[in-house]
Amino acid sequence: MGETDGTRDISCSPIGMARTPFETRGDAPRQGVEADAVGELVLDDAYAVGLAGIEPGEELLVVWYADEADRSVLEVERGGHRGVFASRSPDRPVPLGLTPCTVAEVDGARVTVRGVDMLDGTPILDLKPPLSGFPHG
Repeated sequence: MGETDGTRDISCSPIGMARTPFETRGDAPRQGVEADAVGELVLDDAYAVGLAGIEPGEELLVVWYADEADRSVLEVERGGHRGVFASRSPDRPVPLGLTPCTVAEVDGARVTVRGVDMLDGTPILDLKPPLSGFPHG
């Protein structure tokens, strides 16, 4: 894939990393809503000011990179045969994860959250508030 077919390489740097109780994929829940696991989002100090306005009890969407994913997967069998884009499998060509979490505490550049499903050490790419009135879950 390249310039002639409308695609291009992109790059981004993590804003921090997740600290979670999950060392392997087998340890982690399939979705964060399946467990009430507590984790910590440890941002680089330079991004701490970006946490202003985030309060305990609020929901936060954590955008993360599944760095251990198989990027060759295009089809999955779980729940019936279908394309990877019709699934939430972390194995996919661009393995981005999106997990809704509930904020428990904000302390400097650290955010303690409930509902994590990513592995310990996972790169965090962004944090966003959910869309108001948009159904999810």
